Amino acid sequence: MLINTHMNTLDQLLLSNEFKSFLENTEIKFTHRNRENVSMNDLFVFPDLKIIKDSLKDFSSSISSENLWNYAHRILVLGGEQSGKTTLAKRLFLDAFSHGFSPLLIQGSNIGQGQSKLEDQIKLIARESYNITQEEFLKRENLICIIDDISANKLNTKTRKKLISDINNTFSHSIIIAEESFRLVTPDFPELDDYKKMEILPFGHVLRAKLIDKWVELEITEETYEQEIWAKTDEIRLHVDTLVHKNVVPAKPFHLLILLQSFETTVKQSLELTAYGHYYQHLIYQALERVHVKPDEYEKYLNVLSELGGAILQSSSESINEDDFFKEYSKKFLLAAPVNQEKIINNLVNSGILQRSENELKFYYRYSFYFFAAKKLADSLHKGEDSKNKIRSLVTMLHLEKASNIVLFLTHHSKDPWILDEILISVMDIFSNEEEVTLESDSLSFIQNFIKEIPELVLENRDAREERLKNDIQKDQLDNQEDQSHSKEQNHKIDDNEKLSEFIVKVNKVFRAIEVCGQILRNRIGSMERNSLEFIYEESLSVSLRFLSVFLTFSEYVQQESIRKIQKIVDQHPNRPNSKVIRDIESFYLAINYTVILAMLYKISSSLGSSKGREIYVKLTQVIGTPASKLIQEIIELQFEKKLDFTKIKSLHNEFSQQNNFICDRLLKHIIVHHCHMHGIPFKDRQRLASLLNIPLGAQQSMMIAQKRDR
Repeated sequence: MLINTHMNTLDQLLLSNEFKSFLENTEIKFTHRNRENVSMNDLFVFPDLKIIKDSLKDFSSSISSENLWNYAHRILVLGGEQSGKTTLAKRLFLDAFSHGFSPLLIQGSNIGQGQSKLEDQIKLIARESYNITQEEFLKRENLICIIDDISANKLNTKTRKKLISDINNTFSHSIIIAEESFRLVTPDFPELDDYKKMEILPFGHVLRAKLIDKWVELEITEETYEQEIWAKTDEIRLHVDTLVHKNVVPAKPFHLLILLQSFETTVKQSLELTAYGHYYQHLIYQALERVHVKPDEYEKYLNVLSELGGAILQSSSESINEDDFFKEYSKKFLLAAPVNQEKIINNLVNSGILQRSENELKFYYRYSFYFFAAKKLADSLHKGEDSKNKIRSLVTMLHLEKASNIVLFLTHHSKDPWILDEILISVMDIFSNEEEVTLESDSLSFIQNFIKEIPELVLENRDAREERLKNDIQKDQLDNQEDQSHSKEQNHKIDDNEKLSEFIVKVNKVFRAIEVCGQILRNRIGSMERNSLEFIYEESLSVSLRFLSVFLTFSEYVQQESIRKIQKIVDQHPNRPNSKVIRDIESFYLAINYTVILAMLYKISSSLGSSKGREIYVKLTQVIGTPASKLIQEIIELQFEKKLDFTKIKSLHNEFSQQNNFICDRLLKHIIVHHCHMHGIPFKDRQRLASLLNIPLGAQQSMMIAQKRDR
């Protein structure tokens, strides 16, 4: 945090009431059932910034913008559309002000119009911010300048150079914020050579969790139990993570807050409105509202977007020629008053829905394209075979991001059972010749000895917030690794048309399929017939367990990793007995299998689970009756219902113990311990669980260790 080691000798500055209101203003009015006015400070979370290196060979690290003032005296921050640039500028101003500095916040859009000189800006802003004169302001020590979006004006290069030079000479610290495109012209400004350059990053799991925590805290009262807070937080996180999945909806503060507001306003509406497609539609309406499109004109705009989505889907490119598109469009629809072609496109570009470049149109965000391409297919479903053939093609390519997301939106736009039938037929065909994993004890004999070697689980008193933070940090690290791998793939020109191995295609298809089917379950659980819901769950569960069977039996990855592990150990310990090496490799091999089983159980549960589908899970678990299905039901109940059913947990433990199914018993204990650590379960309940499952508590383990030492 910024520390002023040279406090001003003059009296502390006072902010004017008008400027205080400006700093607290969120620009978009957010409402909450427990808070009449939601301010910027109620919801602000510092974004992370990527440090831009001069050389492509240098590794780019990142820092929190909370520590920005300590990083350098001169900083250039670049950010995309709606990345939170203005809000960050306001918060940096408040931090500087609270630490005794004398900050000046200049809005880039106000520079010009006869006030392009720095002295003009200081004169105006010093009066508006502090009710003092330019001379009084400049007499102060530790002057700080923050420019919010220097690229938001029409100054020529010469005038901008003079402005930046004057800032460098007048202020001890300066932060200049600009659009991402400004990066291309920075070489033209030697005045920026000493500036450390950074880029605002999307919110990862850690920052999304912080924002959601702040939102949930708005409704906490003295009577709110901690378990209610975790339940609400997890419910919102499930929705947000699903909607932001793979950056289909950008993880930017603006979009996340719109989603949170949407969740809040739909609480009392019918279940049908809580379909994920509704939230994407809410984002689109918000975008149109920002450019003052009238509600009675929405249909015309949505129709243009739907036709555009369909046209791009049919093309081999992500964009389409504007003139060619509207030539075809005008043959089918009217573009007469009150809205003409140019006005429509300008509004859609200014709203951030479309991009226009050299007369080419494309969607700014992928979710908009997926949404409207699906809408076009749904609208055309009964107008011939073309749409059905396209849908069949998309379903067969469900392993690809574009196809799976369009199919998902298709189920939002249309309730036609034919679409669901096509999806389920495709799901049933994946690994259709394989048997499902049951996790019966006789099928896991190869891994039983491994369980005896791994450390005993301990039910400790851990801080749930710290455990969740660790979990989110791990997720962000995995996402970063995936992004780096994806970049390498892009360098090798891997695209949707490149042939992947049949096995990888099937694996990707399994994960995409259960995600799509799971969202259909959650979104249509109040309107779809019971038999259909049960069939979706059963087939999705079946294909997941067939994949797990394939992995455990034929995993080439595990074999290759084992070989590499052997070679590494032999190289490091050439004198080590071969039997010890073999045991180490066996443990390594079996540990991977155990980890995959556990991860797949959680994946199935998070994809197919719902707080409202209990009847389906209970019925089908009773019908299927395998240990795998019972463990999945247990995870769903813990994850979505936050329900610790002590009687059922004891029954499962006894059942697995009597069957000598040590693997499933260990998995059950792992699931219960993980839930307790992530939800701050009270000591009384932890003590009871420890007794039921024969798991030592943290305090008990410490006593046992001490007793051994005394001996």
